Amino acid sequence: MEEKKINKDIEFSDIPDGANTDIYANLKEKLESVEQFPGVYIFKFIITGGRHKIQDLRTVLPDDEFIEHASKTGKYVSITVKKYVQNADEVIAVYKQVGNIKGIMVL
Repeated sequence: MEEKKINKDIEFSDIPDGANTDIYANLKEKLESVEQFPGVYIFKFIITGGRHKIQDLRTVLPDDEFIEHASKTGKYVSITVKKYVQNADEVIAVYKQVGNIKGIMVL
């Protein structure tokens, strides 16, 4: 299973807010053009609502590898999650679920 570096061709602005299906269709098109599925996809998150939000994130991604890095001040925690996905729809489903959790920013 070949692992890619960071999702370098997808920008923060490509990740939609809310449930606008046109934006998700655009994201799906971009994912399919730059990622190879099935494969490992790397999700990046910033936890701003306290460390207890990490548990909320783990409810969405319970069996996946988490890499945590706290900021120097401890106000933020960056989370990298490696998840094996079958297609772009799985990636979008994760973004939609995490988007409903306050205190977690998607990168």
